[in-house]
Amino acid sequence: MLNKLKKRLAKTFLNNYKSRVQKKSNTSLEHCLKIAREMMNKSKYCFLITNGENGWPSARMVQPIVELDTFIVWFGTNPALRKIREIQQNPYVTIAFGQESDNANLVIYGKSTIENGVRERVKHWIGSWILFFSSPRGEDFVSIRVEPIEMEIMNFKKYIVTEPFGLKPIRLKINNGIWKITNKA
Repeated sequence: MLNKLKKRLAKTFLNNYKSRVQKKSNTSLEHCLKIAREMMNKSKYCFLITNGENGWPSARMVQPIVELDTFIVWFGTNPALRKIREIQQNPYVTIAFGQESDNANLVIYGKSTIENGVRERVKHWIGSWILFFSSPRGEDFVSIRVEPIEMEIMNFKKYIVTEPFGLKPIRLKINNGIWKITNKA
């Protein structure tokens, strides 16, 4: 009897939560872009996923530098590493941000380029990287620039949730500098 009561209370609680989130759902373009910027700004790390040499996706956790107005993401790395070879073979990459506290994720699909110019390397440098690279001007450092093409966002805490409930993220695409939602519940 007690187990039935617990199950009924749990189901009631979950249905109330779902109903509240659905009522407050805000999947407008402006809200999605604002929350995407907040998520990127809040994330110290993300995953950079390239097309691996062995046919499998190749993922690694990296520290991004984000241009919040354009959603362009920069990474620093050693030019001798696998991710550089993989990007040279196929420049299309995926960047995944996750925020457990918000029950949220942001996935960016973009085209990457390897930037070896000193100006860009100095501009997109984080001081703690001195642990890994001699300097932003050193031969052991290059920048990777990822220009977004599409993104997917879902954030339960900020009410970016579509139907079926939480199973389908909002998908946005940029064309000529203008973001548009390409799917909506």
